[in-house]
Amino acid sequence: MRQPIALFRADASTDIGTGHVVRCRTLATALAAYGWRTVLAAAQAPSSLRADWPGGAANTILLDVDMPAGPEPEELAVLSAALGGPADLVVVDHYGIDARWCDAARTNNSNAVLMAIDDLADRPLGVDIVLNQNLGVEADAYRTLVPAPATVLIGPAYALVRPEFAVIRDRGARRRERLDRVLVMFGGADRSDVTLRAVHAVAAIGVPSDVVVGAAYPHLPRLANFLAAEVPAARLHVNTSAIAELADAASLAIGAPGSASWERCALGLPSLLVTLADNQLAVGRALDRLGAAELLGWHEDVAAGTIEAAVRRLQTSPSRLASMSAAAMAVTDGRGTDRVVATILAADSRRMAVR
Repeated sequence: MRQPIALFRADASTDIGTGHVVRCRTLATALAAYGWRTVLAAAQAPSSLRADWPGGAANTILLDVDMPAGPEPEELAVLSAALGGPADLVVVDHYGIDARWCDAARTNNSNAVLMAIDDLADRPLGVDIVLNQNLGVEADAYRTLVPAPATVLIGPAYALVRPEFAVIRDRGARRRERLDRVLVMFGGADRSDVTLRAVHAVAAIGVPSDVVVGAAYPHLPRLANFLAAEVPAARLHVNTSAIAELADAASLAIGAPGSASWERCALGLPSLLVTLADNQLAVGRALDRLGAAELLGWHEDVAAGTIEAAVRRLQTSPSRLASMSAAAMAVTDGRGTDRVVATILAADSRRMAVR
């Protein structure tokens, strides 16, 4: 039997961040465990992200940045065929892709299951499965955007969280009633460098911290020099795979309300949130409303002093920290990836049955 192939279309850069590729990688890794070959096609992606893709860079395709959207699906069909055959599953995680791209992809992969990972619900998507893992979204938002038979997966129950988070959660949640370690992590890019502001805030208080930056973070030399000279209690981690362990060790996170929100919630880790992009606004407000996090505001408006004041408030309020932890734990159980994979495998079985 031919090995099934899943083709993912996503980009990552300093401008757009790395979240699209990272959550695709989580899903790809889970499919690989079921024997799938997964291929990433990207017009932009740092080499470290491509190297971390299941099977390594050999399973990635770099597209021409200037390629018009129209012929791209046809080009992808040719390239994926060269890697082992036509795709059985095509997953798009890209705000610039709509129903026209999906229709062309279906023409060139006529028997494939098409899936979109989306946050916006703002354009038609000609897919069989759509996943929006965010809070505050209703399935009805996609009623006129996807074909009637499409499966719509909504909310953090389907969040693409790496399996190690569920493993740690199952060991037993750590009670967070004392602020003894802070995790600073603003995704893989953080062009505005809120990371450095958060580091200044935590350093002023003197709480030990882990500072995580990703593959597209553009300010690494300045951050590394500051930490080495001024913050001996901080540990710097660059493009690390140990996020789950670092989150488990922390009693508070400072970050953005992006995809990492669901990983923090799976471990009951309270968060101070600074929004870096428009698509994070609704998630940040929802987590604040639930009491799982405190939303400090838009990145241009949040100074180091604002972050420091928020950390100090939690440092002197163990009950508030504990209630935030419990609220975060209730958002998701960290098993969303398993549910998404089960949906894909069921759709693939139906596809094979009518082949």
